[in-house]
Amino acid sequence: MLSIKSLHVSYGAVQAIKGIDMELARGEVVCVIGSNGAGKSSLLHAVIGMVKPTSGNITFEEKDMTYVSASRTSNMGISLVPEGREVFGTLTVLDNLRMGLKRRIGSISKAEWARELDAAFERFPRLYERRDQLAFTLSGGEQQMLVLSRALVSKPKLLLLDEPSLGLAPIIVNDLFAVIRQLADDGIAVLLVEQMAHKALSISDRGYVIDKGMVSFQGEADILMNDQRIIEAYLGAH
Repeated sequence: MLSIKSLHVSYGAVQAIKGIDMELARGEVVCVIGSNGAGKSSLLHAVIGMVKPTSGNITFEEKDMTYVSASRTSNMGISLVPEGREVFGTLTVLDNLRMGLKRRIGSISKAEWARELDAAFERFPRLYERRDQLAFTLSGGEQQMLVLSRALVSKPKLLLLDEPSLGLAPIIVNDLFAVIRQLADDGIAVLLVEQMAHKALSISDRGYVIDKGMVSFQGEADILMNDQRIIEAYLGAH
């Protein structure tokens, strides 16, 4: 579904991504792990169209999207859940969810919208309890549930997740990662950037380790979890 070939991304004289190759199939969770500043978020931003590569190629469903803008990538069926839980704080939970309908305006009926809400609330029952609350009043975990649900309302084929566990309690992280795995099992392709390397690999099919803008290791998730070099560098505490 997603193919990245020899991708380079620079910010002025600083090279953030240095020749990355990556593949992602429908129904896969592929995680990207690495230290802070390794280039993980820059990779997602290049895929979604927030930054323009200096060279290389990105294709999605065999269509070249290397220099496609972020507004157009969302219409192609790609959604990003950014780091930092960017909710519309002065809107209710329900209104935040409606903001995810931009790509489907004019093509979704009231009955379909009701089904979307049912699915969101079944996935995260706490959002149903908070549906009329303003988003800024939610806890960090509830806000993460909301931004993920908002992205899913747009019916993405490819979901990009940037550090979804950041700042969340362990029990919320477990629930969130179980949902991410289920989304892939339902056919969505998931590209997951995550600092909690062990947790990310535990729900992934494959993984890439990025170091200084380059792929240093890649392979099946269970193999990476048992690679002593990766254990020592990234999996020492989990």
